[in-house]
Amino acid sequence: MRLVIQCVADYEDAFRRALGAKRSEEAKKELSAKKRTLQKSENRLAELDRLFKRIYEDMVNGKLSEARFQMLSDDYEQEQADLRAKIEMLENEIQNQEDQAENVDRFIRQAKKYLYLEKLTPTILNDMVNAVYVHAPDKSSGHRVQDVTISYNYIGILPANLLYDVMNGKAA
Repeated sequence: MRLVIQCVADYEDAFRRALGAKRSEEAKKELSAKKRTLQKSENRLAELDRLFKRIYEDMVNGKLSEARFQMLSDDYEQEQADLRAKIEMLENEIQNQEDQAENVDRFIRQAKKYLYLEKLTPTILNDMVNAVYVHAPDKSSGHRVQDVTISYNYIGILPANLLYDVMNGKAA
């Protein structure tokens, strides 16, 4: 626990990058680009609805042959399906990116509260840890070894090598 808190305090930017959360400036640029693309896709979807109505009216009025109407309507329907899939994907990406950055920020704030941790109390444990997994003991080496995995609130399980990489400047 101390190692995690110290790593967060001393190497906050590297810790964020290692968890995949970008700095606020980078994240804002990427989010705004995705939101612009999302808005353009939604506008095009609405425009396709209008175009579809127009070609239907043109067909009914005899300005457009039925074969031409069918070809155009098939193209518009395919484009609408593609746009709906793209919109759903973009909405999910935007939500995930916002959630991930927010969760990393929450965890960092929690960790900084306990920067000078002397004793692990139930309150601290409840604030920082989601679950503790105690694995079955391994005696194959002649010594009893038992692994313990900690799942932290907001960010999940942190592999120990990730923390060492962050502290040694090896994390991306």
